[in-house]
Amino acid sequence: MATPEATLAADAVIATPALPIVADLVAPHAPGEYVDGLRRIRYLANLCVVLELDHSLSDIYWLNVNDPGFPFVGVIEHTNFEPASTYAGRHIVYLSRYLPEGDALWRMPDEEAVAFTLEHLRRMFPDLRDDRVLAAHVWRARYAQPVVERGYRRLIPATRTPVTNLFLATMAQIYPEDRGTNYAIRQGREVARAVAAALDGAG
Repeated sequence: MATPEATLAADAVIATPALPIVADLVAPHAPGEYVDGLRRIRYLANLCVVLELDHSLSDIYWLNVNDPGFPFVGVIEHTNFEPASTYAGRHIVYLSRYLPEGDALWRMPDEEAVAFTLEHLRRMFPDLRDDRVLAAHVWRARYAQPVVERGYRRLIPATRTPVTNLFLATMAQIYPEDRGTNYAIRQGREVARAVAAALDGAG
């Protein structure tokens, strides 16, 4: 297996990136119809705004928001789970949104995305002033959530790929579950067992 830094010897490789990324990696080595199948599954992107505050917003760790006018699925105050002392006394709050690449929020520059977030957050917490925001960060992931559609089961690629000793373990394969770390761990363990069995069978 080649990396930008070195070539690593391996008996097998488990690929865990989103399927479009895997498609780019295997395109020179796999049949075209297989690569096209990997690209067939669509994804939502994710934008996450992380705020460092000088105070706590509330005593709630994970606050789901069901207001259709609020552009995020929830307000998560991480330092109601892990104490602020871990972060030099700063209170860490993040807001996450799954969205298509064409969404206006996805296309906003970071500074505008933060201002947009604070504007909506003040609807819930009117006392949140700009001078109480010590820092803000915007994170984007292009392939965050596989889109499950009708007939999705038929689109899921097998664990074993056409490339010798290359296996897949991705979030797109945990169906009928939607998403989640627990299911990804389960998938990883199942694939690891399959790889071990394949290598054992090959001697």
